[in-house]
Amino acid sequence: MKVESPTRCVDELMAKEYVHFELGAEVRSIGGYYTIDKEARLPHNGREALVAFGYGAADTSCCGAGTGCRFANVVGYMLAWKTGEAPNGLPISQVEPIRDESARSAIRKLIASIEPHCQVNFL
Repeated sequence: MKVESPTRCVDELMAKEYVHFELGAEVRSIGGYYTIDKEARLPHNGREALVAFGYGAADTSCCGAGTGCRFANVVGYMLAWKTGEAPNGLPISQVEPIRDESARSAIRKLIASIEPHCQVNFL
């Protein structure tokens, strides 16, 4: 499978499947939880970067409770939006990971203008 983009052809080895989260659902662990509360498709250089925003808290940690943070997980550039379904019924999109450091820097700045004080992670 090859996906055509306006500037180049993306080989199938670069494409990754991303299973979307149920927005607002808590994912619990022994020390706390995280929640994805919104997704955004941010324009960048003629493409769209898929970003999952959320927050996490260490509310059941043995080291103390109540600490948390806001985060943005940059999933990658969109190749195909919600074209499949995971066994649990959640939609699947095709993305291309963002590896270029100058692109990452620009996307970090864009996110900071939308969601200040947000930890940015590239998946």
